[in-house]
Amino acid sequence: MVRHTLLALTLLSGFSIGGQAMALHDPTRPTDPVLYFGGQRAASSAAWTLQSVLSSPDRRIAIINGTPVREGDRIGTARVVSIQPSRVVLDTGKRNMTLKLWNNKVKKVAP
Repeated sequence: MVRHTLLALTLLSGFSIGGQAMALHDPTRPTDPVLYFGGQRAASSAAWTLQSVLSSPDRRIAIINGTPVREGDRIGTARVVSIQPSRVVLDTGKRNMTLKLWNNKVKKVAP
């Protein structure tokens, strides 16, 4: 009985160690633009990246650093002034910044 218990514990400990050491790659994870296009990451947390703009007749939403925002909302230390189909204007308190989408092609869906 003791041998079977020791054997079971040995096998279980081997599986748990192997499971922790194996890291999986997520193929659906978005690409890091810095790794893909080259360049440097911003040193401060005040760097904003416009990722998407969702626009309809009754609302406009921008995705900045993974966060959905509307006109008047705050993102970090900035306030969203305006949202256009391919750009967003932020007021940082010191100046206005315009964030642009990488691709200026705008896809329009017929109602």
